[in-house]
Amino acid sequence: MDYKENITFELEKTLHLIKGRSLAIFKEKNFPISKDQWMILERIAEQEGSNQKDIAKDTFKDPAALTRMLDILVHKGFAKRQASKSDRRTFDVYLTVEGNRLVNRMRISLQKLTKNISQILTKDEQKTLTSTLTKMQNNLH
Repeated sequence: MDYKENITFELEKTLHLIKGRSLAIFKEKNFPISKDQWMILERIAEQEGSNQKDIAKDTFKDPAALTRMLDILVHKGFAKRQASKSDRRTFDVYLTVEGNRLVNRMRISLQKLTKNISQILTKDEQKTLTSTLTKMQNNLH
């Protein structure tokens, strides 16, 4: 089989191009966090007060790696941990005021990239692609 006909190769190539564009935006805008840290901040912003276990699961990070990245985000003043009211063994994670400002600023820049990518496909193609990727994800777990 020709490697260019290999679906995993095509997926990797597409992700590589998207990551390259994302990293260029991070560099151009001089964002003070990494792309992985951004994923975590974005997840916290979507569901503030989530525990670390859920954030790790949703961002595809192992719990130890997430803890290290949260330590960095807390140190930089973008996130804070609070003891969970429902389970004293865990922490709930929130954005700080500065973290909210950063997320809002970054969303604007990164939404432009998402919009540009979305415009490549028709609405029907987007639905088909999303459905296909979801099907793949569900069967690869």
